[in-house]
Amino acid sequence: MSDYSHPPGSLYAYQPSQALPIIFAAITLILGIALAYQSFIHKWHYFNYLTTVASLVWFGGFVTRAITTFPIEDIVVYVELFIAQYVLIFMGPPLFAASESFILGRLLAYMPYHAPLHPGRTISTIVILNAIVEALAVTGATRNSNRFATDSQRAVGHKLVEASLILQMFIEICFITLIAIFERRGRRAGQFPRNARVLCRVLYITSLMMMVRCVVRIIEGFQISACPGLTQLWCGTIRRNEWFLWTFEVTNITLFVAALAIWHPGRFLPNDKNIYLDPVDHETERMGPGYGKADKRNFFVTVLDPSDMIGSLRGKDNMDRFWERDDPVVVRHGRGSRSEVQVETELTTKV
Repeated sequence: MSDYSHPPGSLYAYQPSQALPIIFAAITLILGIALAYQSFIHKWHYFNYLTTVASLVWFGGFVTRAITTFPIEDIVVYVELFIAQYVLIFMGPPLFAASESFILGRLLAYMPYHAPLHPGRTISTIVILNAIVEALAVTGATRNSNRFATDSQRAVGHKLVEASLILQMFIEICFITLIAIFERRGRRAGQFPRNARVLCRVLYITSLMMMVRCVVRIIEGFQISACPGLTQLWCGTIRRNEWFLWTFEVTNITLFVAALAIWHPGRFLPNDKNIYLDPVDHETERMGPGYGKADKRNFFVTVLDPSDMIGSLRGKDNMDRFWERDDPVVVRHGRGSRSEVQVETELTTKV
């Protein structure tokens, strides 16, 4: 598993472990079910859709990898399964990373007075960028792992994989920066409750985990870029040692998923994006119009300028600061469930 010995007729640069893919397939399935169950009871539906797809993709990667560790006589079937396991395992982490955007977007909507960007556009922008990462990763990984691909096709695939990793790193750096700005504003104002603190710590940790994965993959790319032709499948220290994959990719991202399952955002935030925290007492939850309706700008303008830099330069405030009004108080009898939310009709006066 850790020494370079390319088995005859195998596309692996080592004797692959037969047990680890099965173990991690089971762990992924368990964590995926745990995430889906919590998302269902807390009614975090969009978060549920993405994490479920990510879990199924990764589970499929481990299953196909487990199959390829056993003898397969049909070389065409073997190559197809090898490509499938490589692509699916490579696809999983960016999908899980995209799920972070829903947590940050809901945090910004919950405390809109500290939001550095439009919460809705934060989600859409990060999801779109991660979709680009996925497209680059799938296309590149497919070409990069195909034994029958030409040298030029494999070179293009390698560049696409590198581009996806660099873009993923850029996303994570921007993501951590947004969290830091949000937290700094909250702490300076003395308005940073425990639920926000917990989720920010989770997002810091998960983003750093994703960055570690990207760094290792980028180093792997540099190592194999100097290798000619088909030898790229077995070239470089990282590709020749299976433990790099199971440590920095699989175990690392599995802990990422476990963190989302243990500290599920539905435990800490309401499922309704229109509910926000009162900026005065830091305890009362109120039902507002939502950040999207409060932003007076055109939808496409908010996409291009989510922080309203143009408005700031012109000295024009395009935001209806609904959190400065006396919106109806929300009483949540449970965590996250919309059916358990009661909106009081009597308005309270802020101090």
